[in-house]
Amino acid sequence: MEKDFLKLPLAIQMAIVSFGIGSLLLLLHFVFKDSDIIIPIGIYYVLIAFLVNGLMLLKLIIDWIIEPLNRSKIERQALILFANVPISFVYFLIVIYTL
Repeated sequence: MEKDFLKLPLAIQMAIVSFGIGSLLLLLHFVFKDSDIIIPIGIYYVLIAFLVNGLMLLKLIIDWIIEPLNRSKIERQALILFANVPISFVYFLIVIYTL
């Protein structure tokens, strides 16, 4: 399974890892409700993930312009990367309502 994951395009790998880390942080928030450290870690993670995923999106936009024959693959990768945005917003709402 690890080899299958490594065969995926980098943007999709980043989306999967970003989703996994965000989900783990949400789970930790519920497991350790009284811990004050999870929220700051989550905030830092969101900022770092926003920067890294934003850079990947910039790379995909450049690839989309430079490689017109691969536009459908690049668009699919961008959509998968964008799928984390509404997921992270829902996670944010869940955390806010449980505080």
